[in-house]
Amino acid sequence: MQGEELIKYASDAASRGDDLFTLLTSDTAPIDATSTEADIRRAFRRKALTAHPDKAGDAYDPLLYERLERARDVLLNAEARAAYDNGMRAILQKKATLDAMSAKRRRLVEELHEREEAAKRQKMDEAKGKQAVAAEVEAMARKGRAKLEERRRLMREADEREQKAAMAAGTAEKERQKKQEENVQMGGTGTEQNQAEVPPAAADGANGDGNGDDYDSKIAELERKLEEKRQRKAEKERKRADKKAGKDSEKDKDNQDKSPFTSSISNATQKEESKADENKAAQPPQPSPAPTTDTGAAPATGEPAKSTAAVAAGGSFAATMARLKAAQAKRDEERRKREEAEVAAAQAQAGQAQSS
Repeated sequence: MQGEELIKYASDAASRGDDLFTLLTSDTAPIDATSTEADIRRAFRRKALTAHPDKAGDAYDPLLYERLERARDVLLNAEARAAYDNGMRAILQKKATLDAMSAKRRRLVEELHEREEAAKRQKMDEAKGKQAVAAEVEAMARKGRAKLEERRRLMREADEREQKAAMAAGTAEKERQKKQEENVQMGGTGTEQNQAEVPPAAADGANGDGNGDDYDSKIAELERKLEEKRQRKAEKERKRADKKAGKDSEKDKDNQDKSPFTSSISNATQKEESKADENKAAQPPQPSPAPTTDTGAAPATGEPAKSTAAVAAGGSFAATMARLKAAQAKRDEERRKREEAEVAAAQAQAGQAQSS
């Protein structure tokens, strides 16, 4: 130990009342405050034989040997020796003062010192507790910051994945549109595009092994789904019209009076539509005649000749879709006329009710 550490150790030893001379004294080499440096070195060598690792063997005490070395260094260093002597003189003076006091006063002074020491220990414990709490708070803050950074990183990665997926979807859509435009420019009949828009089940039925019953059943299923969609749309339009007509309080009252009449008309209309759909579904679709083509010669336009089965399937599907669209337009027109008739009848009945 050197410098300030040695001086601090000397002051602490004096405050504890450690007698370094007694610690280094042996039977063959006693020392005291009047001993010279040579005497102190000789006393250390004699005392160290009992605690040195090479001499003591199994009885080696590392703590005792360290205390002997520090005592020698303090007594041989001028500044450390001065600090130790001053501390010891203060302790001896305090002890002499206590000895001169009465027993009662001495007890009071000792109790005061004990309370002071207890207060010091309490302050030290509080300081250690505060340091521990501060360290724990700092650790929790670091952990929270790490979790927050992890969450932000995951959110950034999720956003990047969504952006990449959106870009990929946009690119795929552009490619699909480009292919459709290329097909149209190459002189396609539109059959490939229509087949891409229909459900896979209908496309399989049109290009399958030529089983007519399976194809007709798929067409009937497609017509049924279209009819259900139209019925749902008509129901929504009817509700929207009823809601619009119910804004006027007087019309609401009139509508309550005419509700049986309106409901009977609606039920009759729905029954007529259901009956018409059932009759149409029961009728087998008429197979379209296969077009006769001259397989020995190519078309005049220079395009490659298409297979008879593919052309027949495409023409049958296009004819079916055209028939469905025409039937849908006809039913929409009939429904619109019926709705106009219902509204006119309701308004006439409301006018009669008001005039009466």
